[in-house]
Amino acid sequence: MRPLWLRFVACLACFLFAGAAPPPEKVQAKHAQVEFLSQQMAVRPGQQAMVGVHFVLEADWHIYWVNSGDSGQPPVLQWHLPEGFTAGEIQWPRPERMQNTPQLADYGYHGDVLLAVPLRVPASARPGAAVINLDAKWLICREVCLPDRAQLRVSLPVGPEARENPVVAALFAANRKLLPQGWPAAWKASVQTEKENFVLLLDTGKTLSQAGFFPLDPGQIDNAAPQILEVMPRGAKITLKKSDLLLKPIRVLRGVLVIPGGSAYYVDAPVSAAKIQSIK
Repeated sequence: MRPLWLRFVACLACFLFAGAAPPPEKVQAKHAQVEFLSQQMAVRPGQQAMVGVHFVLEADWHIYWVNSGDSGQPPVLQWHLPEGFTAGEIQWPRPERMQNTPQLADYGYHGDVLLAVPLRVPASARPGAAVINLDAKWLICREVCLPDRAQLRVSLPVGPEARENPVVAALFAANRKLLPQGWPAAWKASVQTEKENFVLLLDTGKTLSQAGFFPLDPGQIDNAAPQILEVMPRGAKITLKKSDLLLKPIRVLRGVLVIPGGSAYYVDAPVSAAKIQSIK
């Protein structure tokens, strides 16, 4: 049996690691407040944590999605991690379509947005405070665009007991609802190519009266052109004008399908030149 003082020290360590939430790193940037958040108050070795950069933007200013559209560029996160730690890809929430002229349209975010990233804690991580450093760069725009950056850090306790951070729980939960989901197994999507258009054919098993398509790959569709939706008995048909920058055929049209008032879904639709068939 361990001496009483050793048991006391062990209990005290558990309390310290699990009881104190890492303070957020806040920066007042150009027309935005930026903070670096951790969903966990403490993590165990071998566990995945979730961290994120939270942008609170001044009115009418915006930042960009992974495909920025006709202008701008998405935020870039450069990590400086303790040995063995690894950061995953940004989990991009569904974007907004922003169009101020008939010729140009962009994809991005107004108001506030959380760019969450999964962080893998190695099984070899030792107990103590793991300092996560991040160099974030972004472009913020209204009538003009301004480049900005911030060096951020968060201290993430590693110990024998994991604990969620209640201060940011609601923010991370709300963000998860905005993330695109995988394409449902029962649904079908395909694309028929015409001379000037792609026709995205969606079979969702029921009528789809509203939907918007956000391309993941730039230079494939005309971002500013209207997306013409035709309601079908088992889904919908969306006509997308091809981009003038598209110089060769594509095999797959990748993007995010956003259903207003509903969910968003990742779609990888194979492209074919065959005659369009109606959904029955």
